[in-house]
Amino acid sequence: MNTLYTLSWTQKKQVLKQEAQTDGVFPLLCTDKQLTAKEVLKAYKYQPRLEKRFAQFKSIHHAAPLLFKKIERIEANMFGFFIALVVQALIEREVRNKMKEQKIEKIRVYPERREASHPTTSKILDRFDNICTYKISENSGVVETFKDSLNEDQKLILTLLNI
Repeated sequence: MNTLYTLSWTQKKQVLKQEAQTDGVFPLLCTDKQLTAKEVLKAYKYQPRLEKRFAQFKSIHHAAPLLFKKIERIEANMFGFFIALVVQALIEREVRNKMKEQKIEKIRVYPERREASHPTTSKILDRFDNICTYKISENSGVVETFKDSLNEDQKLILTLLNI
């Protein structure tokens, strides 16, 4: 004798109708009792920027699981990453504020001299990737120093950073 299993279902139209009324509605929980509902919503809308920093943390800084035995070492390592993210944010803010102040809509930071209106730190620093300084030494002293020349885009970036 063979056993035959079957599956059947029906739609509960009333339940589906009730669920449809809550589509696109979700609760926002907040532990700060001082914030109004509107302020909580504004803070939530800021979240994608925060998520972008975490994406950069993993992709640009190549953060990965740590195999340290002591929690202090993990904390120290994470603090180093935190400082890197803060410096990164400060560089972006400085360049973008100076662009706004000087009424510069876009700067060339992408390959093939393509422009960006909101340049990221990694793209800004990439513009200086192949810049070198060469020193000729003799008897443990520097005889002569040579530096690669900067193009106009690199000079503009340094100006925007007050360097």
